[in-house]
Amino acid sequence: MTQIGGAMRREMQDQPEALAAMAGRLPGLIAELRGAGVHRRAGLAILARGSSDNAARVAAYSAQVRSGMPVSLLSPSVYTSFGQTTERYGDWVVLAVSQSGQTPEIVDLAGRFREAGSLVVGVTNDENSALAQTASVHLALGVGPETAVPATKTVTAQMLAGTAVAAAASDAQLDPAAVASLGDHAAALLDDASALDPAVRAVTAAGKVAMVGRGFAAAAAFESALKLQETTGILAHGFSTADFRHGPVRLAVGGTPVVAFAGSTAPDADTTALVADVAAHAPALLVAPHGDVTFAATEPEFEAILATIRGQQLALAASLALGLDPDHPSGLSKVTMTE
Repeated sequence: MTQIGGAMRREMQDQPEALAAMAGRLPGLIAELRGAGVHRRAGLAILARGSSDNAARVAAYSAQVRSGMPVSLLSPSVYTSFGQTTERYGDWVVLAVSQSGQTPEIVDLAGRFREAGSLVVGVTNDENSALAQTASVHLALGVGPETAVPATKTVTAQMLAGTAVAAAASDAQLDPAAVASLGDHAAALLDDASALDPAVRAVTAAGKVAMVGRGFAAAAAFESALKLQETTGILAHGFSTADFRHGPVRLAVGGTPVVAFAGSTAPDADTTALVADVAAHAPALLVAPHGDVTFAATEPEFEAILATIRGQQLALAASLALGLDPDHPSGLSKVTMTE
């Protein structure tokens, strides 16, 4: 008998090995990207949708922090619907991220940006996909087939690929010990799923949740909100911690549960403080190296990856608690063919 949620659970369990393998390739990927001239380009533009867009937030923030490189989040409809040209990005890196490498608008625009002179770095889990063939440089995730509709192992691998792009744009060096231990840190989390039980109870009882994070951790907040939306249909919304304070904090004052993601960088202190600020009004849980639910303190990009795994655990457990099959959410398919 097929286990409900079995595919999502198995693919989550694949992450330690997949991340360890990709981490082992990281120095070579960074060298390849530097050889392609990533560090000589004027800026980094992100071309992605859905979970891939959330994963690319790690590259976007890391590039700005580590090298000061300007970053642009591209809106595909500007080009596909309004007919804008791509020439202004001719001296930029365009990071095109798609798990399948098949999304028509991403593939089409990657080709148009490359024709305009952009260095297109494609990130996919299919070396034979259209995007892989279109890109100037292709970073293969190599994590094996992913069949559950909610992306898990491809997302964390995309975050690691984005880390390579940001590192190639700078002179900063990733801590070799942190790189080598990433897989082990992921395995430790997956052996500790019950830590999310209080959050599961709060979120499923309320039927809504605000997920917040700042800096590198914002990627985990937005991706975790998407995972809950996909697997449960719960009204989950991701926020920057700073933006949450500019109005949406009223949700927490009204009793909406808050799940906050924080790492160990300076902006994360604001997220920790927010949890304390709202705890008198609503269930509030901090996912952080020293939080209610923990993960290892490491390089900030890797903290975002580990926090994202915590969000995956929450989504899986919440869907099962509600009697839903996260592998096959109603109304969704594995590949979304937006144009």
